[in-house]
Amino acid sequence: AIRESRNHQQQIELLSRENRPNGSETDGAHLPAGLVERVKIGADDGLNSTGASVGAMEGCGKNKAKLRKRRRDHPIVQFNQQVTGVKFGGFAGMFYSFSTSEGEEAWSGTIQSSHLVRTLSDRTSVFPLASASKLYTGFAAMLTMERKPLLFYPAKFIHEFKGWETLRDFPVHGWKGRANLTIHHLLTHTSGLPFGMRMSKADIEGQTLFFWPGTQYGYTLGHRVLGWLLRDFWLQQPEVEGLDLQTVGDIYKWLMFDELGLTGTSFKSLANHLFGWEGDAGDAAIESTAEDFMKLAVVALRKGSLPTGKVLISEHNWNKWAMPNLLPSCNLSKDLVSWQGPPSSWKNGNVAGVKETVMRQSGEYGWNYFGATYFGSQEIGWCGFFSSCLRVSYVADVAFVMMQRDVADLKRSKPHLNTNFDTMARSLQCKQTGCRNKTDRRPHPSVFCHTCTGPGNGSCVEKPQHDSQCKQRSHGAQNVFLRSVSSWLSRNHSCYVPRCPSEKHLVPHSCWSGFEVYRDKIGRTPDWASAKCMHTLTLLLLCAAYLT
Repeated sequence: AIRESRNHQQQIELLSRENRPNGSETDGAHLPAGLVERVKIGADDGLNSTGASVGAMEGCGKNKAKLRKRRRDHPIVQFNQQVTGVKFGGFAGMFYSFSTSEGEEAWSGTIQSSHLVRTLSDRTSVFPLASASKLYTGFAAMLTMERKPLLFYPAKFIHEFKGWETLRDFPVHGWKGRANLTIHHLLTHTSGLPFGMRMSKADIEGQTLFFWPGTQYGYTLGHRVLGWLLRDFWLQQPEVEGLDLQTVGDIYKWLMFDELGLTGTSFKSLANHLFGWEGDAGDAAIESTAEDFMKLAVVALRKGSLPTGKVLISEHNWNKWAMPNLLPSCNLSKDLVSWQGPPSSWKNGNVAGVKETVMRQSGEYGWNYFGATYFGSQEIGWCGFFSSCLRVSYVADVAFVMMQRDVADLKRSKPHLNTNFDTMARSLQCKQTGCRNKTDRRPHPSVFCHTCTGPGNGSCVEKPQHDSQCKQRSHGAQNVFLRSVSSWLSRNHSCYVPRCPSEKHLVPHSCWSGFEVYRDKIGRTPDWASAKCMHTLTLLLLCAAYLT
């Protein structure tokens, strides 16, 4: 980059001599200003974000200093600096990508880790999702509710399914009564089931719930149980007759993976052994690629439909199931562990606050049938134990995935994403093209190339991207001596055009207005029967007995 800067400076001096009048010693005085500026801009973009010496740009003028500052302050550049600022040892490093509702990539980045084998990942690299597997399971459950609304619905008790008759009348910690679980409880972490890593359906049958279902929330294995339930349910349906389907993975592939066009997503056998004996663990055992994970994210951005227009889940149901916060009383949490729950103990699998540690993320969030909901349902998604994430912004109209295998996440990629995702997304939007609507039939309707040929914004144009000359991705490398990032070019970069906002695409309120009525249908415990009220009533009765 320094060499290129010097070459550009020599080019300016050569052009100055060629355009200088005879006998004139005024360096560059008669060189066209626009030409000088274009050469200087080329030198500035050559430096990019490599960390080269600022001294190499001395004498290039104030405009270049402003360009450098603008580039340093760009949210994408700041994100790249954040994730390369601390060395992390995850094999294959990190890959991230932004995509439009049409499934076109607006920007991507690959960051090399400090692992002994310093490979660079891409969109086809396979990563374990861990807890982010829940997004696939939630989507599979919503697909089933969409296709079988009379047989598989949120308020249905799990003991009403064939083969699950004995999973009923669960004892509840601190209660004399027995409780039953619904699909809604399993999807929203409100079942009260203890958190555990190795379970079978028989193990769950004898568990004591650590709160009354639907009244509190606590991170648990509900999605794993739901995966087993989906397997048993679909194996009894006529649609799968004659098909060789046996496991949860088989059902997911038939129901969802093939429908979404996923080729690199499956259940990892080692994770199955680690996380559950009863078939595949739908809450933690899925591994996937950025390419596949993005296809799920795009369907979430489109509220249940494929880029081709095929509807998998109706927008009405998506707005009801996957948008609002469905936690009790619409509460928010930083770690999805109930504020009313019993103290850390073996009863709820929260010894030494392990659940808070696993689930803690930056900022508060709610939960629905798809995953977590953020900022009043403007964004949805989730991050797994290995720091792989999916995020969708309905306001910025963009989908995002981040794939890595970094448990510690000392570089704090997840907190940075939670705090700055909206700013990052908006920085990628085209500034001149406006927005697009459904009648737009341009060849590349959502991703454009922002190119400037001279000084000022007047020389900048945005054209549909059609070649590899447009800067569209970041590359970062780490080793013992050097950290470098090839990143954002202010004069040449890809951008995306969001869909025009309309009444149909307005984000619903963070809490579904009809949720209270809906929750009554799924067996909400009356307020007078809550543990707190019962304890108060007991004290009053004891006082009355003492006084009499």
